[in-house]
Amino acid sequence: GVLAAVGSSAMFHPQVAVEPILNTRRTGKPLAAFFTPHAEKSLSLLAEKGIDYEADVYDGGLRPENSAPSPTLNIPMLEDGALKLWESDLIVDYLLRTYPDTKPKGDMAASPPLAPWLARPEKHWQDMTVLATIATMASAIVNMRLIQPEGVTANSSPYMSRQKTRVERCLDWLETQVTAEGFAPGWFSIMDLAFICPVAFSEARGVMAWRGRPRLDSLFDRFASRPSLLATPIKALRVE
Repeated sequence: GVLAAVGSSAMFHPQVAVEPILNTRRTGKPLAAFFTPHAEKSLSLLAEKGIDYEADVYDGGLRPENSAPSPTLNIPMLEDGALKLWESDLIVDYLLRTYPDTKPKGDMAASPPLAPWLARPEKHWQDMTVLATIATMASAIVNMRLIQPEGVTANSSPYMSRQKTRVERCLDWLETQVTAEGFAPGWFSIMDLAFICPVAFSEARGVMAWRGRPRLDSLFDRFASRPSLLATPIKALRVE
């Protein structure tokens, strides 16, 4: 597969985020394009599954509506042969189902093992609700980050205040769902991965403080050092 991953810097500082990837050699392999701060979820999953990929990216910030890769105008999007998928959890589900037997390469192996499913079969709706809540939290974090460069804060904007409250309420509820071993004991689950990526983004980009919930703090600190996550870090934005 081919993967393109660019964070919100593609919008605010494309010369920093995009230019290094533009020189990547193009091939005829399948394309998975992720122009999103949450590309780390898909990148980390590819590392966990030991799936090789190359990088490619659209040059030009926001893609014109008439050439958007999906009808939703959203990203990420994955193209694998004739198949096109968009929405990150759908892409994650596809990778898990399509490559069930792939294993991490030596330096990516870790314990506990990656869960082979998006949601536990015996707790499907419970886990899907957790994933939906994490997705809502992540969207609110991204919305706050996108408005930050304009100098808008939760104290000066009812909209920003509501986004902050949404994140806090999602965190409070997630704290009631996670165990001492993560969202699915005995596994490194997609729920764990999906949670770590947006809160790591929030920390790295200074969006808002999220810590203060013991079980969520413990989950983050335990899994943040996992090789697949260390290989796909979210870096603080530093532009002169």
